[in-house]
Amino acid sequence: MTQIAPFQIVPAETGGNPAADYADRLRELSKSMDRRHELRPGQFVRWKPGLRNRLRPEYNQPAIVRAILPAPVFDTSELGRDGGSAGFNEPLDLVLGLIVENGDFVEFHYDRRRFEPAET
Repeated sequence: MTQIAPFQIVPAETGGNPAADYADRLRELSKSMDRRHELRPGQFVRWKPGLRNRLRPEYNQPAIVRAILPAPVFDTSELGRDGGSAGFNEPLDLVLGLIVENGDFVEFHYDRRRFEPAET
């Protein structure tokens, strides 16, 4: 049976306190998640740094806002119902349009707290 290594905080290159660095990063990302941006259809957006939880779009790849939902929808698939999943009970209130690998335009639902306006 494979044994899983315990969680370990890797020291920062600055030689600082790894636990304090980790706590600072948690605080920073939590504040970023709570910081709301006014988004509107037709606007280009990108992931906020450190808040990407899906495979697409890539970091810094622009997506176009297609809709802001008045009430969030929730993933009802098996993955969305798994309390150990990053997408568990995530409020999907943003519809984004992307061009995928084959060149087609597709729409996906996201949690808008994770996005910020992008310059194009």
